[in-house]
Amino acid sequence: MSRKLHILAVCGSGVVSCSMVGQKVKEMLEPHGIKADVTGLLPQSVKEYVDRGGIDFVVATSPVPGPLSVPLIKGVGLLTGFGEEEIEEQIVATAKKILANEAQK
Repeated sequence: MSRKLHILAVCGSGVVSCSMVGQKVKEMLEPHGIKADVTGLLPQSVKEYVDRGGIDFVVATSPVPGPLSVPLIKGVGLLTGFGEEEIEEQIVATAKKILANEAQK
Protein backbone atom coordinates (compact mmCIF):
# COMPACT_ATOMS: atom_id res chain seq x y z
CA MET A 1 0.00 0.00 0.00
CA SER A 2 1.27 3.46 -0.85
CA ARG A 3 1.87 6.13 1.74
CA LYS A 4 -0.47 9.00 2.46
CA LEU A 5 0.18 12.15 0.49
CA HIS A 6 0.53 15.44 2.36
CA ILE A 7 -1.32 18.24 0.60
CA LEU A 8 -1.91 21.89 1.43
CA ALA A 9 -5.30 23.47 0.66
CA VAL A 10 -4.85 27.23 0.45
CA CYS A 11 -7.57 29.87 0.57
CA GLY A 12 -7.84 33.51 1.53
CA SER A 13 -9.23 32.90 5.00
CA GLY A 14 -7.40 29.65 5.71
CA VAL A 15 -10.51 28.03 7.20
CA VAL A 16 -13.87 27.41 5.55
CA SER A 17 -12.94 27.19 1.87
CA CYS A 18 -9.84 25.19 2.76
CA SER A 19 -11.94 22.59 4.55
CA MET A 20 -14.23 22.26 1.55
CA VAL A 21 -11.33 22.04 -0.92
CA GLY A 22 -9.51 19.56 1.32
CA GLN A 23 -12.54 17.28 1.50
CA LYS A 24 -13.03 17.42 -2.27
CA VAL A 25 -9.37 16.56 -2.87
CA LYS A 26 -9.61 13.52 -0.58
CA GLU A 27 -12.82 12.40 -2.33
CA MET A 28 -11.17 12.79 -5.75
CA LEU A 29 -8.19 10.66 -4.77
CA GLU A 30 -10.08 7.94 -2.88
CA PRO A 31 -11.42 6.05 -5.96
CA HIS A 32 -7.80 5.73 -7.14
CA GLY A 33 -6.71 4.13 -3.86
CA ILE A 34 -4.76 7.23 -2.84
CA LYS A 35 -4.98 8.44 0.74
CA ALA A 36 -4.18 12.02 1.70
CA ASP A 37 -3.82 14.30 4.68
CA VAL A 38 -4.89 17.82 3.75
CA THR A 39 -3.95 20.87 5.80
CA GLY A 40 -5.66 24.25 5.33
CA LEU A 41 -3.37 27.24 5.25
CA LEU A 42 -3.23 30.97 4.47
CA PRO A 43 -1.37 31.96 1.28
CA GLN A 44 1.39 33.87 3.08
CA SER A 45 2.32 30.75 5.12
CA VAL A 46 2.63 28.30 2.21
CA LYS A 47 6.26 28.83 1.15
CA GLU A 48 7.57 28.50 4.70
CA TYR A 49 5.46 25.37 5.28
CA VAL A 50 6.60 23.77 2.00
CA ASP A 51 10.25 24.67 2.65
CA ARG A 52 10.12 22.66 5.92
CA GLY A 53 9.54 19.55 3.81
CA GLY A 54 7.01 16.77 3.77
CA ILE A 55 4.46 18.47 1.49
CA ASP A 56 3.70 16.73 -1.81
CA PHE A 57 1.67 19.42 -3.54
CA VAL A 58 -0.55 22.48 -3.03
CA VAL A 59 -4.12 23.16 -4.18
CA ALA A 60 -4.83 26.89 -3.95
CA THR A 61 -7.94 29.00 -4.43
CA SER A 62 -5.98 32.20 -3.73
CA PRO A 63 -2.67 33.45 -5.18
CA VAL A 64 0.36 31.96 -3.42
CA PRO A 65 3.49 34.15 -3.20
CA GLY A 66 6.92 32.95 -4.20
CA PRO A 67 8.15 29.99 -6.19
CA LEU A 68 7.44 26.63 -4.55
CA SER A 69 9.49 23.43 -4.67
CA VAL A 70 6.31 21.33 -5.08
CA PRO A 71 3.52 21.36 -7.69
CA LEU A 72 0.89 24.09 -7.32
CA ILE A 73 -2.60 23.41 -8.67
CA LYS A 74 -4.99 26.32 -9.09
CA GLY A 75 -8.20 25.10 -7.49
CA VAL A 76 -10.68 27.99 -7.78
CA GLY A 77 -12.95 25.72 -9.83
CA LEU A 78 -13.39 23.49 -6.79
CA LEU A 79 -15.31 26.37 -5.21
CA THR A 80 -17.13 27.61 -8.30
CA GLY A 81 -17.75 24.30 -10.06
CA PHE A 82 -16.33 25.71 -13.32
CA GLY A 83 -13.52 23.52 -14.62
CA GLU A 84 -13.76 21.14 -11.67
CA GLU A 85 -13.23 18.06 -13.87
CA GLU A 86 -9.97 19.45 -15.28
CA ILE A 87 -8.75 20.29 -11.78
CA GLU A 88 -9.63 16.78 -10.63
CA GLU A 89 -7.59 15.35 -13.53
CA GLN A 90 -4.63 17.52 -12.49
CA ILE A 91 -4.90 16.47 -8.84
CA VAL A 92 -5.13 12.75 -9.63
CA ALA A 93 -2.35 12.91 -12.23
CA THR A 94 -0.06 14.82 -9.86
CA ALA A 95 -0.71 12.38 -7.01
CA LYS A 96 -0.10 9.34 -9.24
CA LYS A 97 3.10 10.86 -10.63
CA ILE A 98 4.49 11.56 -7.15
CA LEU A 99 3.74 8.03 -5.95
CA ALA A 100 5.08 6.44 -9.17
CA ASN A 101 8.34 8.41 -8.89
CA GLU A 102 8.78 7.21 -5.31
CA ALA A 103 8.05 3.60 -6.30
CA GLN A 104 10.90 3.75 -8.84
CA LYS A 105 13.46 4.81 -6.22
